[in-house]
Amino acid sequence: MKAAYRVTLRSIGTFDSVNVILVNYLLLPLVSLIMFLLIAFGASQDYSRILVGSVITTGISTGIGIVVASTVYDQNINLLDDIFSIRPTFKNYWLVKFVIAAVVLSLETILLGVIGLLVLNKVNIIPRLFLALPFEIFISVLLAYFCAVWGMKKENPYWLSNIVTGSLIILAGMIIPVSEYPAWLKFFAELLPISNLIDWIEENSFFNQDMLILLVKILVWYLVCLLSTKIFFSRKQER
Repeated sequence: MKAAYRVTLRSIGTFDSVNVILVNYLLLPLVSLIMFLLIAFGASQDYSRILVGSVITTGISTGIGIVVASTVYDQNINLLDDIFSIRPTFKNYWLVKFVIAAVVLSLETILLGVIGLLVLNKVNIIPRLFLALPFEIFISVLLAYFCAVWGMKKENPYWLSNIVTGSLIILAGMIIPVSEYPAWLKFFAELLPISNLIDWIEENSFFNQDMLILLVKILVWYLVCLLSTKIFFSRKQER
């Protein structure tokens, strides 16, 4: 199992060296956070929701990027052909990628979230941010799996992950509530559970409507991923 983690880490370009890791997952996010805090500092408007949304979407994007990059590497070395033929267990292939993504996005979320909320004097939200980590991980790995599967064997395997990660900030409803979006944009935003997760973090109660909607949407995305797997592999078998 340790060998599987070492191989997977080597397959991710942003893990080539310590310097690359620090730049991509520490320095660049911190620079973005500092720029945001400079804008928010001393302002009368409450920027906590925008901060939480930025931290959550950054973490989710990080997880998606790690899983998809590792899968694309497997495609480039023709490992996917073996995967189609032997169909390895979830534990031996996908779980390794998901664990690495979960660890990195958790550390990134905690670091950026705690620093940002301390500066904004919103310490009361920090425990909720920690409680939200499992949901953030589930959302990230499900979207990552969905993007990776539908990117397999494509000329541009990053096509879907680029669309998803590029639109997360808009679909999360950080600045304007999703309920105030135009109908067409609201439809796409409601497909994802991210705005519900941000709403839940901002509220005081644990079990509420946002929690229920969040769980239902995560379950739906899990079923969508299962269906995507069946469709994809059935097409490969037909060929």
